[in-house]
Amino acid sequence: MRLSRMKEKKKKKRTYTFLIALAVLILAGAVYVTYLALSTGDFLDTIQGNDLPETAMNADEKIVLSNKDPFSVLLLGVDKRPGDIGRADSIMVATINPETEDVRLLSIPRDTRVTLPNGEVDKINASYAYGGIPMTVETVESLLQIPIHYYAQINMQGLVTLVDALGGVTVDSPLEFDVQDIDDKEGEIHIDKGIQKLNGDQALGYARMRYDDPEGDWGRQKRQREVVTEIINETISIKSLTNFSKIFNAVGPNIKTNFKGRDLWAIATNYTSAAQHIETLQLEGVEEYEYFPSYGQDVFLWKPDEEKLVELQQNLRQHLNLDQTDSSEFSGFSSSSAVLSE
Repeated sequence: MRLSRMKEKKKKKRTYTFLIALAVLILAGAVYVTYLALSTGDFLDTIQGNDLPETAMNADEKIVLSNKDPFSVLLLGVDKRPGDIGRADSIMVATINPETEDVRLLSIPRDTRVTLPNGEVDKINASYAYGGIPMTVETVESLLQIPIHYYAQINMQGLVTLVDALGGVTVDSPLEFDVQDIDDKEGEIHIDKGIQKLNGDQALGYARMRYDDPEGDWGRQKRQREVVTEIINETISIKSLTNFSKIFNAVGPNIKTNFKGRDLWAIATNYTSAAQHIETLQLEGVEEYEYFPSYGQDVFLWKPDEEKLVELQQNLRQHLNLDQTDSSEFSGFSSSSAVLSE
């Protein structure tokens, strides 16, 4: 408990929540791709990021979305301030399989202990600070032993602007609480118990709070899913369809992805049924401190279970229709347990 409380105090000001890139680019893609095709294409130009580099894991793994191949997406929620590269405060991997008609969504704690491509041991979110998307992709591929086919990066301010562009989202809060320092602003956000409509700042605070929730991280994940579900519902509603330009303009500057227009069209055509069934995978492990010479001090880490990591790797490889490699060949970067939550 003491380690957990220390961790929460340390992360309080800079912890951001669950990303909405999947909701915008994949889950709601079927609705908007027609509008994108009829538009000037400015939105796709705005969100277009660099292509993924070829890695040892993805070099021989070519997918064809028009053939309904299963694929994976790396989702990053980045705390990016003017003048710096930013930090990956939320790291998720989604695998989508149209044959089994489901999505598996894995959240990787930002403090997860990994070995970076340069051989140094560090937290997984350091991979973004040191090498941006390319190093993060390589690190995640080595950890999970799956190729990463696509990525979607969102500056978490995008959650605030999207919710505001939608006119707010309605939630049913299980408890009353206050959240301070939303996006380093002065004051605090108050959330009442019960049904209420939240603006962007309130939605971010509602979804990210953990230390005052008696259910801890489980409670936070429930609220995250609630916010994402409401965003999807609002995004695909008729009133939003008539205002899609405003929504795209609000979100566009905060998103970068390697999805092309043809990719979104193929997803809208072949993968929408999979988006109706989402299984949430969660990493299990232990909290501990370890001395890092590069930091010159003991550093808080999330150390997953090595045996469970192999189970998770097999789980994701199976979902992507990849060969099941012998467990002795799998990476031991860290360990984790996949636990399905309803």
